[in-house]
Amino acid sequence: MKRLTQHQSNLLTLRRRKRKRPKLTMSPMVDCVFLLLIFFMVSTTFVPQPGIRVELPPGSPTPKRPNGLVVKIDNPTDNTEDGTMLLNGNIVGYDDMYPILLNTPEDQKPILMIYSGRDVFHKQIVWVIDTAKSAGFDRIGFAITARE
Repeated sequence: MKRLTQHQSNLLTLRRRKRKRPKLTMSPMVDCVFLLLIFFMVSTTFVPQPGIRVELPPGSPTPKRPNGLVVKIDNPTDNTEDGTMLLNGNIVGYDDMYPILLNTPEDQKPILMIYSGRDVFHKQIVWVIDTAKSAGFDRIGFAITARE
């Protein structure tokens, strides 16, 4: 039999070692990811995002009526979806609002003030704004009333 030299023997062992597939363990990487996650969760500060900031005017005992038209939208009742609209004290509907605003004299068009109840849907207020803009009103304001 042929005897292997030391060098040939080492080569054979290297070949055998190369045949073994390396094992990749995921646990150290998972540990690092969890530690980073915990670090970022603990070090992050959460600041509550404020909504739209609105500065309301201070209430006065005798409200000053603006020089222009006033639309008051009452809260909807149980059997209706929209609130009752009053234009300078007169009840108006959706169909009547545009012609009235369009035929308003120019001296009453400096501003349109909108008073609305707390439970009025935004779509009704936006509709009034769109109607007023298309009728030629450039300035539209919102007012609050004291709670009763």
